[in-house]
Amino acid sequence: MMKIKNLTLPVAKRYSRILLVVLLAVSCRHQRTDDLKSAAFHTNGGFGYTISIHGKTVIKQPFIPAIQGNIPFCDSTDALNTANFVIGKIKKEQSPTVTQANLAALKIKTKC
Repeated sequence: MMKIKNLTLPVAKRYSRILLVVLLAVSCRHQRTDDLKSAAFHTNGGFGYTISIHGKTVIKQPFIPAIQGNIPFCDSTDALNTANFVIGKIKKEQSPTVTQANLAALKIKTKC
Protein backbone atom coordinates (compact mmCIF):
# COMPACT_ATOMS: atom_id res chain seq x y z
CA MET A 1 0.00 0.00 0.00
CA MET A 2 2.82 2.38 0.81
CA LYS A 3 4.37 1.93 -2.65
CA ILE A 4 1.20 3.08 -4.37
CA LYS A 5 1.09 6.32 -2.38
CA ASN A 6 4.74 6.98 -3.14
CA LEU A 7 4.12 6.51 -6.86
CA THR A 8 1.02 8.65 -7.10
CA LEU A 9 2.59 11.74 -5.59
CA PRO A 10 5.44 11.96 -8.16
CA VAL A 11 2.99 11.22 -10.97
CA ALA A 12 0.64 13.96 -9.73
CA LYS A 13 3.53 16.41 -9.51
CA ARG A 14 4.67 15.52 -13.03
CA TYR A 15 1.17 16.02 -14.50
CA SER A 16 0.67 19.27 -12.64
CA ARG A 17 3.96 20.57 -14.08
CA ILE A 18 2.93 19.50 -17.58
CA LEU A 19 -0.42 21.22 -17.13
CA LEU A 20 1.32 24.38 -15.94
CA VAL A 21 3.64 24.40 -18.96
CA VAL A 22 0.70 23.90 -21.35
CA LEU A 23 -1.27 26.71 -19.72
CA LEU A 24 1.72 29.06 -19.91
CA ALA A 25 2.31 28.18 -23.56
CA VAL A 26 -1.33 28.84 -24.47
CA SER A 27 -1.28 32.07 -22.49
CA CYS A 28 1.90 33.29 -24.17
CA ARG A 29 0.65 32.35 -27.63
CA HIS A 30 -2.57 34.27 -27.04
CA GLN A 31 -0.66 37.36 -25.94
CA ARG A 32 1.66 37.18 -28.94
CA THR A 33 -1.09 37.12 -31.54
CA ASP A 34 -3.05 39.93 -29.88
CA ASP A 35 -0.22 42.35 -30.61
CA LEU A 36 0.15 41.61 -34.34
CA LYS A 37 0.32 44.81 -36.38
CA SER A 38 0.50 45.42 -40.12
CA ALA A 39 2.00 48.35 -42.00
CA ALA A 40 2.49 49.23 -45.65
CA PHE A 41 5.73 50.63 -47.01
CA HIS A 42 6.95 52.03 -50.34
CA THR A 43 9.09 49.85 -52.58
CA ASN A 44 10.51 50.48 -56.01
CA GLY A 45 7.40 50.88 -58.12
CA GLY A 46 4.76 50.07 -55.53
CA PHE A 47 4.11 48.88 -52.00
CA GLY A 48 4.88 46.03 -49.66
CA TYR A 49 3.85 45.16 -46.13
CA THR A 50 5.32 44.22 -42.77
CA ILE A 51 3.81 42.29 -39.90
CA SER A 52 5.22 42.89 -36.44
CA ILE A 53 4.72 41.45 -32.97
CA HIS A 54 5.47 43.72 -30.00
CA GLY A 55 7.17 46.15 -32.39
CA LYS A 56 9.53 43.55 -33.88
CA THR A 57 9.11 42.83 -37.60
CA VAL A 58 8.53 39.13 -38.20
CA ILE A 59 7.38 39.27 -41.85
CA LYS A 60 8.60 41.73 -44.47
CA GLN A 61 6.88 41.17 -47.81
CA PRO A 62 8.05 43.64 -50.48
CA PHE A 63 6.28 41.79 -53.32
CA ILE A 64 2.88 40.21 -53.95
CA PRO A 65 3.10 36.64 -52.65
CA ALA A 66 2.10 33.71 -54.91
CA ILE A 67 2.83 35.74 -58.04
CA GLN A 68 5.83 34.82 -60.16
CA GLY A 69 8.42 37.58 -60.30
CA ASN A 70 9.08 40.48 -57.98
CA ILE A 71 5.88 42.44 -58.47
CA PRO A 72 5.02 44.97 -55.75
CA PHE A 73 1.46 45.77 -54.68
CA CYS A 74 -0.15 48.54 -56.71
CA ASP A 75 -1.34 50.45 -53.67
CA SER A 76 -1.06 50.44 -49.91
CA THR A 77 -4.67 49.25 -49.49
CA ASP A 78 -3.95 45.99 -51.32
CA ALA A 79 -0.78 45.50 -49.30
CA LEU A 80 -2.59 46.06 -45.99
CA ASN A 81 -5.55 43.85 -46.98
CA THR A 82 -3.13 41.01 -47.71
CA ALA A 83 -1.20 41.62 -44.49
CA ASN A 84 -4.41 41.56 -42.46
CA PHE A 85 -5.44 38.32 -44.20
CA VAL A 86 -2.10 36.79 -43.15
CA ILE A 87 -2.59 38.05 -39.58
CA GLY A 88 -5.98 36.35 -39.53
CA LYS A 89 -4.38 33.07 -40.59
CA ILE A 90 -1.71 33.39 -37.90
CA LYS A 91 -4.34 34.03 -35.23
CA LYS A 92 -6.15 30.87 -36.36
CA GLU A 93 -2.81 29.02 -36.06
CA GLN A 94 -2.70 28.39 -39.81
CA SER A 95 0.25 28.69 -42.15
CA PRO A 96 0.73 32.34 -43.20
CA THR A 97 1.01 31.39 -46.87
CA VAL A 98 -1.02 33.19 -49.51
CA THR A 99 -2.27 31.53 -52.70
CA GLN A 100 -3.40 33.01 -55.99
CA ALA A 101 -6.95 32.00 -55.03
CA ASN A 102 -6.60 34.01 -51.80
CA LEU A 103 -5.42 37.04 -53.78
CA ALA A 104 -8.39 36.71 -56.15
CA ALA A 105 -10.82 36.44 -53.22
CA LEU A 106 -9.27 39.55 -51.68
CA LYS A 107 -9.49 41.31 -55.09
CA ILE A 108 -5.79 42.18 -55.05
CA LYS A 109 -4.63 43.83 -58.26
CA THR A 110 -1.62 42.04 -59.75
CA LYS A 111 -1.16 44.46 -62.64
CA CYS A 112 -1.02 48.22 -62.10
